[in-house]
Amino acid sequence: MFKDKDFVYIDYIARIKDTGEIFDTTIEEEAKKANIYDSEKIYKPKLVILGEGAIIKGLEDALYQMSVGEEKEIEIPPEKAYGERDPNKVKTMSLGELRKQGIRPYPNMVLRMSNGSIAVVKSVTGGRVVLDYNHPLAGRTLIYKVKVVKVAETELDKVKALLERYFGSSNVDKFAVEISNDKKEVKIIVPKELYLVEDLQSRIYVTAKDIITYVLPDASVSFTETFNKSNFS
Repeated sequence: MFKDKDFVYIDYIARIKDTGEIFDTTIEEEAKKANIYDSEKIYKPKLVILGEGAIIKGLEDALYQMSVGEEKEIEIPPEKAYGERDPNKVKTMSLGELRKQGIRPYPNMVLRMSNGSIAVVKSVTGGRVVLDYNHPLAGRTLIYKVKVVKVAETELDKVKALLERYFGSSNVDKFAVEISNDKKEVKIIVPKELYLVEDLQSRIYVTAKDIITYVLPDASVSFTETFNKSNFS
């Protein structure tokens, strides 16, 4: 059994109970079989930090009761998944208003609205567009077939897991990480290949925040970028 702040890696196949439709998986072969394969996605076990709340509640609750290597099928009702459908989240807009924004809506089109919310076009008729702001899986009971593949045990493993989360699996081993014996300091050397990466400072900030929140709460975390002639040749 696991506890808060454990770093757990899981594989899963997720489907809608009443239709059997697979809508998500971490396993490439299963994605291809279900015709949901995305060539832009990296298929590998997913990192879950227990207590973070980054996955649906029903799945996270079940993981606390599992152990490494265990596999089980979990039924998750709407209230522990994406909630019940709310009819008040179905809105009507004028077709002209959307066209002014350069949007040519059609049924089942997914829109990101100017306020950041996501809506699905349900219908386009008579100059009116019906938009559904409910999550596409709201009101659905879900079935997850999940396996705990491994756990990050040491502080170093957990720091590297966070570096992988925010900088990608191809970059994690380029970082040099040093944790002091008293665990009061974490020093991370940023590889020069990443000096110009998009949102570098934001990624450093969230990585440091998560190290302090989930790994070493009493530590100071420093990221070092070193410049010399070789950086510019």
